[in-house]
Amino acid sequence: MDLFGFRVEVVFLLAGGRPLTYAWHYTRDRALKHLRKIAEYHGIEGEVVEDGGPLKWLEDEVKAVVLKGKRFILPDFPYRHREVYEALLRIPRGQVRTYGEVAKEIVVPFPTLLTALMRKPFQILIPCHRLITSKGTLMGFYPLGREVKGRLLCVERAIRCSPPSGRRS
Repeated sequence: MDLFGFRVEVVFLLAGGRPLTYAWHYTRDRALKHLRKIAEYHGIEGEVVEDGGPLKWLEDEVKAVVLKGKRFILPDFPYRHREVYEALLRIPRGQVRTYGEVAKEIVVPFPTLLTALMRKPFQILIPCHRLITSKGTLMGFYPLGREVKGRLLCVERAIRCSPPSGRRS
């Protein structure tokens, strides 16, 4: 899958034919490993599916969230620390909050917030890329890294972006 200029491998965990979670990474093996960690953290069971039908759904959802500002609706599943994900879903496209602001708003310890972010069931659809440090810098963005996070915030016009240096289109 092309993720705004980054090539990622995607795997899904389906229940009743619907995605309950997915994971992506730069390699298939790392995506599968991350999917297992997410499933274990949330107690999700289902069928592992690579690409195929859910991929079109995911591409459409990512575009709707990042480009159009649509708010993703979590499936009716008791995700662990669902309150973290619901708080992130309230951050509008083009805006950012600090990790500390979100932790304080929903009254969760900072380490709990970070763990929940690393195991979120719907990366980007639950917009943790809209979180920054209290100093205004980018932090984390597991598993794809800060470069992807920065690109997403540029696309959303949440941060000021410089044109790529030395490149011509």
